[in-house]
Amino acid sequence: MKKRMCILYCLILLLINANISWGFDKNNIPDRIKIGLRYGSQSANTANLYSSSGFEFGYYNNSEFIELLDISDTYDMVAKKDEYYKIQIGDAFSSKEEAKKFSDSLGNTLYYLVYEDGWKVWTGLYSSREQAEEFINTNGKINDKKLKVVNPNNGRVIVLSEGKKAILAYDSSENEYSIRPYLDKDGNDIISVDGKKYRGEIIIKRDIDGNMTVINYLGLEEYLYGIREVPSDWPLEALKAQAIAARNFAVANIGKHGDHGFDLCNTTDCQVYGGYEVENPRNNLAVDETSGKILTYDGKIVNAFFHSNSGGYTEDSENVWDSYIPYIRGVKDDFSLGAPNSNWTKVYSIDDLKNLLRSKGMNIDGISSLCAEKYSKSGSVQVLKIKDDSNEVTLEKNNIRKVFGYNDIKSLAFKVSTDIDFHIKDSRMNNITRKPLNRVVLMSSDKAIETAPNKTYKIFNGVNYKIASGVPTKYIFNGSGWGHGLGMSQWGAKKMAELGYTYEDILLHYYTGTTIE
Repeated sequence: MKKRMCILYCLILLLINANISWGFDKNNIPDRIKIGLRYGSQSANTANLYSSSGFEFGYYNNSEFIELLDISDTYDMVAKKDEYYKIQIGDAFSSKEEAKKFSDSLGNTLYYLVYEDGWKVWTGLYSSREQAEEFINTNGKINDKKLKVVNPNNGRVIVLSEGKKAILAYDSSENEYSIRPYLDKDGNDIISVDGKKYRGEIIIKRDIDGNMTVINYLGLEEYLYGIREVPSDWPLEALKAQAIAARNFAVANIGKHGDHGFDLCNTTDCQVYGGYEVENPRNNLAVDETSGKILTYDGKIVNAFFHSNSGGYTEDSENVWDSYIPYIRGVKDDFSLGAPNSNWTKVYSIDDLKNLLRSKGMNIDGISSLCAEKYSKSGSVQVLKIKDDSNEVTLEKNNIRKVFGYNDIKSLAFKVSTDIDFHIKDSRMNNITRKPLNRVVLMSSDKAIETAPNKTYKIFNGVNYKIASGVPTKYIFNGSGWGHGLGMSQWGAKKMAELGYTYEDILLHYYTGTTIE
């Protein structure tokens, strides 16, 4: 009996629970949002900051910003994770003013303020404890205050000026601290992180691996200015539809990356966010002219999924993921036809498939068959089975693309063929199907034989003979569309706008039973 392996991966965005919430409270729309710029495997050892108008350092008490330190005389700064030994002069001071007064009295720019369990004054950034202790042995006391070594701390961030002088240190595990720019001459709050410009402010905190998570904290509408999901030269009505879909998606997914301390990331895992640098007047106009508008279903904010191209049909949510979402219903979408990726082809050799599946931990020694066994009414593959002589792998719905790669199998709307497929009539000479020449009964004038995978056959097609084998060397995926196929097709929205449809028409076409508020 064949071993059967069912490879089922959990979708991170939508839990496998079919009762997942599909609507969100309109009263919980935030004014501001936190976007992860560097985190996880892309977390930072250092972050270079620039503001033409200087910085201020502080934290929020509810919605009120509490300034802790004015750094308006510094335009270039470098935030680094703490890997140093420092010298603390005396104990904690009762206030920032007292700590600064003492630091200034020392008359040496090598001393800096520290906000960590109160205000303190430190000096030095030593690579070893021995170097720090040597300083203490040489100096004894400073202004009659005792000196002590401060060890590196996994929660601490050191901020240096362009000249590599320490100007601030803080413990990011104590609170969430912001570094924000003063408004520039045009009234904008623009800050650069590693050469890229963003609106709003920057939060830098140490992560569990010891590096730094870098977060852009800004207004929700300002965040939408920096979304670059579609080209800015598309029709304005398509840009407006995208702006509302992006606003809905952001609100519905607030806290998606809460484990990392922010709401959304800046990649395709959430929405592609490029900050101030990618802003364009037309995109900004689309956001402004739809400011505050949201898409609702039954009075709740919808999760407005969108994708590049539907290939002619969008899909029901449960045919891609496991959850039924009432406003994500498949619709006929001729507007997407003829656009980029409305059709695609991907060819795999047998070795390609074996290596791919093995890299995903699947025990496949060869490929005896690979076929789609179930389709949705819109044409999306629901079940794909892959077999060798002793094993069988079953992939379902979105897991198919997850295994094969989202950029290779661009959608679930595909059919699989091989390089040895023939068009074969059934025994009644009626129905014609395309299938490989493997375990097929061939009839001649005097006998019938069943093909075997290890033999070749000479077949006459009415014109000439062809030598054929029962063993495929290639599997060919021919598909339509790009993306999960749920909600709005971006290329379809573009075509609708070109034909004179409004953004309201576009959204109501793709999101069944919804209302724009």
